[in-house]
Amino acid sequence: MKTAHKKHLKTSLLSMIILLIVVLSGYLAYSGFQIYRSDMIGRYQQYAGDGITFLASQIDGDDLEQCINSGQKSETYKSLQLLMDDFKETHDLLYVYIIKPLKNDPPDNMMDVIAATTAYEREYEADELTNLGNLTGDLYPADVAANYIKRMDRNPEVTYFRNDTDFGDIYTAIRPIFNQKGDPIAVLCADVEINAINSAASKYGVGAGIAMLVFLTATLLIVNFWIKRRISEPLHKLQKSAGEFEDKCRRRAEPSELIMKNPEIHTDDEIEALSDSIISMVEDVQDYAKDLLEKDREISKKEGEISSMKEYVSRLDTLAYQDSLTGAGNKAAYEKAVQQLNRNIENGSVDFAIVMCDMNYLKKINDNFGHDKGNLYIQNMYNLLNSCFKESPIFRIGGDEFAVIVQDEELKHCDELVETLKAQMQKIAQDEGLEPWMKISTAVGSAYYEPGDTVNRVFQKADKAMYEEKRKMHAQRLSLIHISEPTRR
Repeated sequence: MKTAHKKHLKTSLLSMIILLIVVLSGYLAYSGFQIYRSDMIGRYQQYAGDGITFLASQIDGDDLEQCINSGQKSETYKSLQLLMDDFKETHDLLYVYIIKPLKNDPPDNMMDVIAATTAYEREYEADELTNLGNLTGDLYPADVAANYIKRMDRNPEVTYFRNDTDFGDIYTAIRPIFNQKGDPIAVLCADVEINAINSAASKYGVGAGIAMLVFLTATLLIVNFWIKRRISEPLHKLQKSAGEFEDKCRRRAEPSELIMKNPEIHTDDEIEALSDSIISMVEDVQDYAKDLLEKDREISKKEGEISSMKEYVSRLDTLAYQDSLTGAGNKAAYEKAVQQLNRNIENGSVDFAIVMCDMNYLKKINDNFGHDKGNLYIQNMYNLLNSCFKESPIFRIGGDEFAVIVQDEELKHCDELVETLKAQMQKIAQDEGLEPWMKISTAVGSAYYEPGDTVNRVFQKADKAMYEEKRKMHAQRLSLIHISEPTRR
């Protein structure tokens, strides 16, 4: 038995499943993060957009414009400050503010108008609070300032942009504020910290990934149990039985000892079918070996002692290249003949044709009358071929396929012999007294060797011609069936 280490099928399957679990869990975690983040940003947009739309409706644009121009806070301004402070206290927003964009490039490209504050900020961060008229110095880079200046338009809709500032990575909702003339005087903004959104999304993604990991791990345990019971254990039994049989073969055991122990696999699937096929194949090999020995004994009894080892090998060679059912050459004999023909082609001394025969209805005869009658059907086909091609070697190259290599005198009359074969089959087919397994039906195709051909090329041409005839025979049968059907009105 071979002892080289090989990776077990179970290990390979489990490795693949574990990799799949890791990939799926990671994908779900990433997808969960993206979906949750997108949902959170969408909710923020709706939330912040509704908020600043409400605040904008409470702003007196003309009064605020006067305050911006004079630098003085009116009573209306102070009321707006209280409203915005209350709004920030009650809403989960990082900043709520009004700012007037002045230009793109710093410094002093922005003017603070009003910023909402919380009670905590007013008490502990009073020195850091913005005030009306404050200029921002170089706090706003040109690319950020451009987003504010862009919204100094006449469109009252809320838009959004990402804003990376010294205050952090934030997401800004923005809309312009108008005076009575409809001119933009400043922009109203609400910010949320993106890091907070990302953090929440990350927690959700990790949670989803862990949940998937737990689920798939439980699934893995179930799959592992199933693989063990349905695949790895049955295959191990089959491997053990095959290994024991292999040891017997290596020891050159007697044919009577070449028995493969049935691994008793009952999975009711392809593995059980494979086990049954291997057991059956081993039994067939054993029977074949017994037949070879028996035939050899019979030859020895008839002809006496074998005079030399050369004669013994010659007789075994005959048995090895002969189809046991028909006496025709088998596939190995055909391959040997092909090799010789190819050598002759190389030497420039060859002329031959190949006749291909493919039997019809063998499966139907096997199914309806049994394999014994099917064997008779095959034998009758060989006998018919042998009666037509008396001097040419005939080979059974498949279950229902024969090939004839035509040379020498019969090559001159190859077409006539093929037509004779077809005529005899036609005559047999019309004999109502014959049983079905006696009525030979075969598609026949032939091809001649031409300079430049190989044997395989000639075989392919004959095979193509044979299948073309089979197609015509099939079409003819369909036509006859159609004609025999009663006319429907």
